[in-house]
Amino acid sequence: MKRSAIRGTAAVLLLAALAYAGYAAVFYAAQRQLLFPLAGAPHPFRTALAAPAQLVEAPVSYGRARGVFLPAASAAPAPALLFFHGNGETVAQHLHGFDALRAAGLHVLLVELPGYDGADGAPEFDSLVEAATAAYDWLARRPAVDATRIVALGRSIGGASAAELTRHRPLAALVLLSTFASTADLANDRLLPGWLARDRFDSAARIKAFPQAVLLMHGDDDALIPPAHARRMAAASPRTRLYREACGHNDCAYFSRNFARLVGDFLRAQRVLPAQAPPA
Repeated sequence: MKRSAIRGTAAVLLLAALAYAGYAAVFYAAQRQLLFPLAGAPHPFRTALAAPAQLVEAPVSYGRARGVFLPAASAAPAPALLFFHGNGETVAQHLHGFDALRAAGLHVLLVELPGYDGADGAPEFDSLVEAATAAYDWLARRPAVDATRIVALGRSIGGASAAELTRHRPLAALVLLSTFASTADLANDRLLPGWLARDRFDSAARIKAFPQAVLLMHGDDDALIPPAHARRMAAASPRTRLYREACGHNDCAYFSRNFARLVGDFLRAQRVLPAQAPPA
């Protein structure tokens, strides 16, 4: 090979290496903004709540974690569900998403992401874990809640918080919707090394160690979090069931009547919800 050709090849490789290094640097610096695009400055909760919905605030190291409690229809001590939403939404968008499950006898606590909709803090691994554990502890202290039957449900990045909670508090079951296996895998999907992920969530590892049942729901056409993430999590534990849907990432029929039936049946199988009475 001629010397000029060698120099040309070296120059191309150097430019490619510099471009990749720049890409990796931008990813590292901007990843939290990409993961949490709605984070902003603290302010009071501005959504009007109709009874019996209740604004919940619990002390954490960075101020107060925030959520909305939606009681079950039953007056007796009942099971409860902690819900962690995705990064492009807020608690206020889910005030009626669990009406059918509440009617079936389930309390619901919608947990806000730190920094979202005026909540204190900024979203990162430690603050998300604090918000999740504070929400769990608030629920577990309620006389109307059966603390032995608390479950967590998370969508997209909220699934990472739900899975991580299994490491810190006892849960009766876990439901993950369109969730990634780990932030390292998300980086790998973008041709980057996993160690560039600043918030080291590993839902697959949490599922592997979790002694209870897990329900995974994922879209076959999800381009944002590919279905391979769900398959990896499903393979992590024999106690995991994967339900696949013909949808992408943001168009799955979560919170529909069919969704409520699937989740309700799953929770009945785990004895979180009581078995349905046979028809008369």
